[in-house]
Amino acid sequence: MTPKWNSVGLILLLCALGSAREYHVSQSGHDADNGSVSRPFKTISAAAKMAQPGDVITVHEGVYRERISPPRGGTSDDQRIVYQAASGERVVIKGS
Repeated sequence: MTPKWNSVGLILLLCALGSAREYHVSQSGHDADNGSVSRPFKTISAAAKMAQPGDVITVHEGVYRERISPPRGGTSDDQRIVYQAASGERVVIKGS
């Protein structure tokens, strides 16, 4: 492979990796916000509606009382939507 094609491959890889987003959910957030760390969603469901394959949803400390029915899943093992608790924080989800 020539250096030119190596560069093109690297650019395409970086573009694909750069398209993944991380959405944040916090009990102090608002579902009308954009889901960033400084403007988190209030509900996991709001984040699930926005998430696309490859995205990560980070849920911050608290008890979330909601039924979550994600409209999308992943497209492959490498392009899943990942739901995770924020590092060191306790998250409880009650579907009642």
